[in-house]
Parts: sequence; structure tokens; C-alpha cells
Amino acid sequence: MKIVVASKGDPNDIKTWSGIPYYIYKALEKKGHRVYGVNLLAPSEPWYYTLYKRIYYKLYKKWLWVEMEPYYLKKIAEQFDREVNAINPDLVILIHGHFLAYTTFKQNTVVVHDTTFAQIIDYYADFTVLTPRSIKNGNAVYQRGLDRATAAVFSSDWASQSALSHYRVDPSKIHTIPFGANLSQIPHTDHVEQWINNRLDANTCNFLFLGIDWERKGGPDALRFVIELNRLGIRSCLVIVGCQPDIPETSRQYVKLLGFLRKNVDDEAQKLEALFVSATALLLPSLAECFGCVYCEANAYGLPALGRDTGGVSEAIKEGVNGLLMKTDEAPEAFAQRWARIWYNKKVYSRLAESARREFDERLNYDVFINKLVYIVGEEQGEPALPA
Repeated sequence: MKIVVASKGDPNDIKTWSGIPYYIYKALEKKGHRVYGVNLLAPSEPWYYTLYKRIYYKLYKKWLWVEMEPYYLKKIAEQFDREVNAINPDLVILIHGHFLAYTTFKQNTVVVHDTTFAQIIDYYADFTVLTPRSIKNGNAVYQRGLDRATAAVFSSDWASQSALSHYRVDPSKIHTIPFGANLSQIPHTDHVEQWINNRLDANTCNFLFLGIDWERKGGPDALRFVIELNRLGIRSCLVIVGCQPDIPETSRQYVKLLGFLRKNVDDEAQKLEALFVSATALLLPSLAECFGCVYCEANAYGLPALGRDTGGVSEAIKEGVNGLLMKTDEAPEAFAQRWARIWYNKKVYSRLAESARREFDERLNYDVFINKLVYIVGEEQGEPALPA
């Protein structure tokens, strides 16, 4: 098939939306499809939008989100229509549905997202201060995007259920397929088995924390988790990558701060891979998270993923299968005690780590994602599944 992958930002750039469009693009190419990237460029804002934003903020301390304005999306649609009509693909895969709202091209389009506009409101901190105008526009254009889409694929049932409950949409259009690990090189299973065995002999539990936003990603709770394990007699360290939080002096002995490591810089990518290899588990108890591809990445290395049961995280982490889910009302110390019971019984840890890798192989990779997506396209067209 000839397929367009479109996103705000170059879909063939690993930095765009955490690399998800890039890995979808590469998985499609691997399957033998002809893939074309469309970078949806932000139009210039008219001067009066700058004025609107200042007025709304000064009077109401609210944020006007210009990306949800019809003017903005109609400009995006003009470019989108032009490029799709020039390529004339068999299928369009679009990251984020509102960009479809004012398009006119006729090709089947699958929208891919990890949440809906309605669901993100008041969930992430940045979306707690939107103007009523932006909320009204956002819901309207998201509805238009779903109306135009052939199918909408969400990374979790949490997001799919929002599409069904917040918007008027045919349930047959809505599908759940978890994203995969954003990794260019997949660790070989033989290597993973050896790494798991090496961890069993380690005298320290190294918990890998990967995140730019220390607070939203649950950094303070991760630190309390590690402090509690040390109190219990399990020597533990929190290895922090992506941010440089201010750690209290009394807790610095339990922390390694490594700063930001870029996947697209070879030596930094090698350092990051070495951290996955040497870690005992990924620890990222996010307060708000729509999915979390990093949990899938951890599983690829045979690392159990430890996260909080919020948003779409429970689609990535299955309790006791490929990791543990911290309950919303559970103290980090209680969560640490649950982990301690696993670590004290190395056979239980080994089984959990091996199961984590199986979850990656069977469910949490982009080959599986693309196979399911292409099957959905065939069903929506009323045809047998298209060749994978």
C-alpha cells in the first residue's frame, strides 16, 4: 500500500511526539509499504491572536489555545489536502484527530491518539487553565475529526471509552491498540535472559526513572519508594535521567543524577541502553499519563515496569504480568513493601522479568500495532484484511 503518515512535526524525525510517528513510519516500511511523511506546519498567527491571548490571560488567567481555533486548523487543512492529493495514497494515518477537521481529501484516514481532547482537560496541569472558548472549539474540532475519520485508534481503553462517552461516534469506528517500544534496536532475547540472570546476583536494586517533568512523572514518590527499600535493608538507588530535580541533602545518597540523554545521539543512546541493561526495574509512578511508551521499552529489556494506575497506564502495565501498578490511594512506602516481597524471592522476580519481555514480544511492539491497524482498515472498507 501507499500510505501517508502525517503529524505536527516531521513524522520521520525521532523527536516528533516522543518518536511514535517515526516508529509507526518505520514499521510500515518494514512491512513493505510505500510510506510518505507529511509534516503539518503551524501557520503564522494573525496579530490579533496575540492580543486575544494577552487579554484572556490578563482578565481571567486562562490560556487561549490557538491550535484549536478554526482559522488555524483551516490553514493546516489547506496544506494537508494539497500534500495528500499530490501523493494520492491508499491510506492516511494521522497523529491527533483535530488536524482532520477541515480537510476535504477522500482517502480513508485512521486517526491515532493516546487520549481525546475532552479527556485531557483538567488531567494534565497545562490543560487546567484553558479558556471556555478553547474548550468549546477543542471539542467541536475533535468531533469533526472523528466524523471525518474512517477509524480512530487509541492506545488504551481509557482513551477509547472517552471517545465513546464524550463524542457522537459510531462505536465500530473506535479501536484500542497499545503503542510499542520506541526503540530502533530490539534487544535479542538471549541477551535479555543473561541480563535478568545478572540482576539476580546484583547487590543493589537500580531503579531507572526516565522523565523530563519530575513532578508529573511522580519523582517525589519514586524517591520515597527507594528510601523505604533502603530502610527495609534492600540497598537501592534511583537513577534519574531526563531532569535535574533538587534532591534533599539527606536523600542524595540514594540517587544518581545523569541529566538528559538523547536517543538520536549515538554515545548518549549507548549510555541509555547501558542503563536499561543494568537496571532492576523501571520506576515511573506518573501522576498523569495517557499511556507511557517507556514502559514498553523497559519490557523489551526484560525490566518490570512500575507505574501508577492512572490514565492509560494500565493498558501498558498489567499487574503482576509485566510490572506493578501503584494504586491511586497507595503510599509509596506500601508500594515499596510490595516490591520488596518480589525481590526477596528471586524466582518471583525472574518470572516477572521474563513475563515482561513476553509482553513486549506479543503485545507491546509496533509490528503488532501495524498488523492490527491494517486489519482494521480492511474491515472498515468491508474487505478482507489488507496484506500486512
